[in-house]
Amino acid sequence: MWFVEFDPASQVLTLRLKAQVSSANLRQIMRAHAHALAATGGLGFGVLADLRGLSPLDREAANLFTDIKRAGAAMPTFKRRAVLVDSPTIALQQKRTSMESDTTAQEIITSDEQEALTFVRAAAS
Repeated sequence: MWFVEFDPASQVLTLRLKAQVSSANLRQIMRAHAHALAATGGLGFGVLADLRGLSPLDREAANLFTDIKRAGAAMPTFKRRAVLVDSPTIALQQKRTSMESDTTAQEIITSDEQEALTFVRAAAS
């Protein structure tokens, strides 16, 4: 299960992935993510990647998720990303998919929903 949406009021692009997400699903998510990025319309935005309940991604799916992260971070109006997890395995996998250029000012990986929301919403400020 997954969905992607951009909320212009909060300036947050949300990706939710849950359970098993295959490489084929990630390709669909990439297309939906590209549409959501276009919907930002030049607004500064933060990304909330809610991965609670996600099973570990296989190598190809993890690489595709890295590409999704890279596409968002490449936008000049990208501010920050919060990755919300409930599994140490997913947290470790997400650390591996983070770009070397990401800093703690750009991305956090946390299991605390309030911390994630506060971090990503600060991008709209």
